[in-house]
Amino acid sequence: MKNFVVINDKIIEETQAYVSIHDRAFLFGDGIFETCRIVDGKIRNFPAHLKRMKAGLKNLKFDIDTSKIHQQSLALIEKNNAKNGLLKIIISRGTKSLGYFPTPNQEPTSLIQTLPLRDLPKKITLGISSYQTNSQSFGKTLNALPYVLAKIEASEKNYFDCVMLSSKKFIAETSSANIFWVKNGKIFTSKKSCGIVAGTVREKLLKISPVKIFEVEAKISALKNADEIFLTNAAFSLVCVDQFCDKNLQQNFGPQLLKLIDC
Repeated sequence: MKNFVVINDKIIEETQAYVSIHDRAFLFGDGIFETCRIVDGKIRNFPAHLKRMKAGLKNLKFDIDTSKIHQQSLALIEKNNAKNGLLKIIISRGTKSLGYFPTPNQEPTSLIQTLPLRDLPKKITLGISSYQTNSQSFGKTLNALPYVLAKIEASEKNYFDCVMLSSKKFIAETSSANIFWVKNGKIFTSKKSCGIVAGTVREKLLKISPVKIFEVEAKISALKNADEIFLTNAAFSLVCVDQFCDKNLQQNFGPQLLKLIDC
């Protein structure tokens, strides 16, 4: 079955799509991406994703017309018959460069694709990564090497993911999700100042949770002593952690203390 993508405003077969070797996304990781959940042919929480994308583009100091992205994405979802899955949107600055410096009158490269959902393992185990988060978040940039290495590290240790710390050794996030923990009936999550990428599910949960969520700067001991840990991102919304591991520690979590909220 043929699969299609949108590249620079045109729907074409995936096998016919290409990006220039001079594209700054390839050369420098100079771009932004968003991953959204497709549910029943619709894009969940799209306004929040678009808002974060626009903020990221502004932080990277380049402009692109984003007004067609929603319509193009829906057209692609219909073309690929992707009723449930993931939607990925990538925007790079384009191909013109003088070394690191982007030359004037750039023509950005945009790519939209649909992807299948990834299956979650039966047991969600977390470890601690030796890699730190970026100290300053510009948004979901294509320059994501610390997260790539943290995910590889998790795989090498047979973990679902690893917790990444900030430069000040505060809990930040995992390689691909925001992290929350419960202690004595209170819910906590890391402040944005900890160098996190503020996820769209995280932001929604902060608004709609019937229980107050405290944004804090916390050391790793908070997770070691937690009653429950859960993760959020656009792909799986919210998932509870079964086990947290650190050297000789293996903290197992029993029945869920938190009634999950559909984000």
